[in-house]
Amino acid sequence: MKFRMCISVGLLVTLLSGCDNAEVAKEAITSPSGYSDVASVTLEVGSSAPDFKLQSLDGGWVQLSELLGNKVLMIFYRGHWCPFCVGHLQDIQSLLPELEKRGYQVLAISPEDATDMQKIADRMDRPYRFLSDINLKVTDLYGIRRDEELPHPAMIVLDDLGIVKWFYVGENYKQRPSAQQLRKVLDRIHN
Repeated sequence: MKFRMCISVGLLVTLLSGCDNAEVAKEAITSPSGYSDVASVTLEVGSSAPDFKLQSLDGGWVQLSELLGNKVLMIFYRGHWCPFCVGHLQDIQSLLPELEKRGYQVLAISPEDATDMQKIADRMDRPYRFLSDINLKVTDLYGIRRDEELPHPAMIVLDDLGIVKWFYVGENYKQRPSAQQLRKVLDRIHN
């Protein structure tokens, strides 16, 4: 019994200590055309972001085109159960006050329902606008589906006209742009 408990504790410690996201390569941050190592991505910097309508955590609906006049940061994540997703959202939330000052609406999009979105919302110090893409229709619209159930980790920055200014879509779910890297991107595209 003690042996099993030690193994369980050891696995848990290994899992938790390995959940820090690795920063993405410098080229992903500096590329003027966005970055993806996923072949199916349909995004292009300078083009209009495809419109969509998704249900939010509070039960209301959010339509991307209704956010025109605001800049938008979309973060696609896998789910509340993914320690890399939680870690990434916790890292990015340190920028939420700055993003708000810069005029951004921040949308956190996953294939989860309201119950599961609430689980991740409860873990955040600052609020995101959590949206449910339960059927992966928006994930497919942007070409970022990983498999039958999940999107690739992705971040998409739009200007106040809904034009794609930068994006990151990565194959490696353990690697995502850090808050510091996102700040560099925002400084670059807004200068």
